[in-house]
Amino acid sequence: METIKIKREGNLIVLGESPQLIVDLQTQRNFIKTHEEAIPYRRKVEFSDDLLAGKRKQVMDTAVRYYYRQACEVVEGIKVAGAYRAKINTTVREVK
Repeated sequence: METIKIKREGNLIVLGESPQLIVDLQTQRNFIKTHEEAIPYRRKVEFSDDLLAGKRKQVMDTAVRYYYRQACEVVEGIKVAGAYRAKINTTVREVK
C-alpha cells in the first residue's frame, strides 16, 4: 500500500502531493489542487479528534486513503471530460 503524505497547517489538512486534497476542518470548503487548477471538492470530509491526535493510526490511514482515492477519481473524471469536450469542439459537422 502506498503511503499518502499528510500535512496539517492549522485548520487545513493537505493530503497527497499531486494532486493534493485540501481539507478545511472548520468550514468544510475543501478543494483539490492540481497543476492546472483548484477544483471544489463538495464532499464532507471528517476526521475525529482522536484520529487527528494520532491515537488510531490504522484507522486514520484508511480514512486518508479513502478520501484521497475519491479525490483522484474526481480529477481523472475531469481530465476525461475535458479531453472529450476538446474533441467535440474541434469536430466539424456539415449542415445540408
